[in-house]
Amino acid sequence: MARKRPNIIAKPQIKAKDSIHVVNLSSYTAPEVMESKRYDWVEYGEDNQYFQYLIDRYNGSPTNNAAINGIAEMIYGRGLDATDSESKPQEYSKMKELFSKNCMKKICYDYKMMGQAALQIIYSKDRSEIVEVAHIPIETLRAEKASSGEIKAYYYSNDWSKVKPNDKPKRIAAFGQGNGGIEILYIRPYRAGFYYYSPVDYQGGLQYAELEEEIANYHISNIQNGLQPSMLINFNNGTPDKEQRDAIERAIYEKFSGTSNAGKFILAFNDSKELAATIDPVTISDAHQQYQFLSDESMKKIMVSHRIVSPMLVGIKDNSGLGNNADELMTASLLMDNTVIRPMQVTIIDALEEILQYNNIDLDIYFKTLQPLEFTDLTNAISDSEIEKETGVKRDVEETIDEQIQEIE
Repeated sequence: MARKRPNIIAKPQIKAKDSIHVVNLSSYTAPEVMESKRYDWVEYGEDNQYFQYLIDRYNGSPTNNAAINGIAEMIYGRGLDATDSESKPQEYSKMKELFSKNCMKKICYDYKMMGQAALQIIYSKDRSEIVEVAHIPIETLRAEKASSGEIKAYYYSNDWSKVKPNDKPKRIAAFGQGNGGIEILYIRPYRAGFYYYSPVDYQGGLQYAELEEEIANYHISNIQNGLQPSMLINFNNGTPDKEQRDAIERAIYEKFSGTSNAGKFILAFNDSKELAATIDPVTISDAHQQYQFLSDESMKKIMVSHRIVSPMLVGIKDNSGLGNNADELMTASLLMDNTVIRPMQVTIIDALEEILQYNNIDLDIYFKTLQPLEFTDLTNAISDSEIEKETGVKRDVEETIDEQIQEIE
């Protein structure tokens, strides 16, 4: 069953009397963060369901879906590695054991889609080390009200839409704020005006993601209902009472409705033929062009909100040919990698290094890039470790980076 979404766009109110009304649509607002006196946790969005709203926009908008999937895959790349893995094999092995591939993929996905991510930190009995790190879905957590300027815990529920005022969701201490066996490490970037949660980086494109959904829903409904009323049935022998009208309508519907009969008809009861119902259609000139414009505009604005330099980078084909724009695609790929992907990777890596430091593990970790070798920019890469971070290739595994580049050229 679909959950209630935040009231982003007001629905028109229909009155019983025949008249014309002007419907004002409310403008889009940022997610509201509410500290309620009734709860120990902080609500996120209307009805505490903003995370679900983001999930709905992901599931409903094809462009938003492709953008999130593509960027999340770029953030994870080919997984975690360390430039000093060979000089510190034991520490590297412990790091790989702590941060499983499946867990890191989910963290990258949550971070992009939800604007934040969370890890469940599990300690040894004596709390001398962290023995396990597990992903926890971010939509299941709500921050505890801050105390002394710090968020000291998070509350967990597998479905916040079902939490009642008297319910007691599980409280889990924040990382470094408890003395139990389990804590939550919350990963999020800084956003001005937001203390407990961070809005997604594509916040401005959510209106257009919803518009893209509504365009698709309109066309589906239009097709399912036969594009227009398929018949007008007039009864010119007076208007029966409501019970008789309902019975006649049900009988006609059962006989004539359905996909093979367009599924829609107009039924009118008239006192005489002279008073028969008339239809004044409201037509939109060039309707197909208007909907095409809205569809194209939605796609463009969603990609702008995700800062996608070229749609082909996330698997969306544009009107240009790949072969004629290889240089442009390489430039776009480098720009997006440096301005979008790397900053997100840095935020995640900073959080992972906190875990490694607790276990006295000192490694220079990084996400191996998905960039093709010929797309890598080594202009500012001076040391071997910097070259490895840019290319994802260790020098002792190949002849040299320079020789490979020369072979490509």
